[in-house]
Amino acid sequence: SLSLHEGKQGFGQMESDISLEDSFSQVAEKVLNSNIKALKETHSLLKEDVFRRVVECFHKAGRICFYGVGTSMTTAMKAADKFLKIEPKVYCSPDSHMQAMVASMMKKEDVAVLFSYSGATKDTIHVAKVAKKAGAKIICVTRFVKSPLTSYADLVLLCGANEGPLQGGSTSA
Repeated sequence: SLSLHEGKQGFGQMESDISLEDSFSQVAEKVLNSNIKALKETHSLLKEDVFRRVVECFHKAGRICFYGVGTSMTTAMKAADKFLKIEPKVYCSPDSHMQAMVASMMKKEDVAVLFSYSGATKDTIHVAKVAKKAGAKIICVTRFVKSPLTSYADLVLLCGANEGPLQGGSTSA
């Protein structure tokens, strides 16, 4: 899906769309500004009390399992990689069938962290439902407060980026 910006073909929904006529430095500047904007908006959406409760859940957890599908799985894997440097009880499986199996074996002391920009990804919703039924705490990282995924959440962390059609599950989002 291409968008038009000042009569030129462009990509995504960055602060100003990237156009095929943009120079390397213009593209780099637009990507930088888009990421800065996403971080600032996410920062503005952070609620200290929710964040504190998430950290407490992580601290008390027997296991912390990160979940996502497609490009949200890439984000989940990056998060798991970061947490593994400081916490040995972190798990992440890239296969959606394995995710459902792991979710079904979670316990009440476990935490499921689900990444879904839309909050409407079918496989991720299924994992949330299964993990919730197993008794795990559910933490969602998403763009939208109200979604099928957040209906299973104990805690919700909001991300602030608006994804364009070619940015689905982007790391900045």
